[in-house]
Amino acid sequence: MARSLSFKIENATFDAEIIKVDRSHLYGTVNIETADMEGKRCGVATLAVDGKTVIPKGGTALGYINPDGEWVSRNQLQPVNLDGEPIEEVESSFDQPIELSKKCDVNTYLDHSVRLVYRLNPEAAFPTELLDELKAGVLYQFGFSYRGGVGYDPAFILSDEDDNVWMMVTTENAIGSVGLEQAAVCVGENLDEDSDDDESSAIDFGML
Repeated sequence: MARSLSFKIENATFDAEIIKVDRSHLYGTVNIETADMEGKRCGVATLAVDGKTVIPKGGTALGYINPDGEWVSRNQLQPVNLDGEPIEEVESSFDQPIELSKKCDVNTYLDHSVRLVYRLNPEAAFPTELLDELKAGVLYQFGFSYRGGVGYDPAFILSDEDDNVWMMVTTENAIGSVGLEQAAVCVGENLDEDSDDDESSAIDFGML
């Protein structure tokens, strides 16, 4: 069942279901079933490190242990930065209304890579001021966290030509530009500007 988010824009508030859209919705899916010699459906199993023990599906799980090898529950874990200092965790975006106050253009949006796509389905109707802004090409940016954690992901709200409203959860692209402080000099290039010897700089097409 789809969950709902609460949004606040200026003096208006609205709730909307987030309906996830993935590749299966766009292109469909293909399932491959494997059968044994008797035609019975095969299941997935894990082979243990001893090379002999077969563990059926659901027989393995992930866990956490401390440096002493003792079992640690998830609620005992404390996130820290690279310096070992505690990081303040953020709440889930479902716990409080999301304020839509930061506007941006499409260039800012294109500086991000989309990870998740959701279509917003309002419980009543979208505020008129929101739809007017989206139709004019304005995008709203905010921080989104599904379960809470160490930080928010950049998220955007935009609309398409059919007036569907979408929420894109993204990751900011880390783009680095490099350049030379001075132009490179090619080996063999004639650097004597006063030279009248045209043959020295001529291209010998017979060498190609």
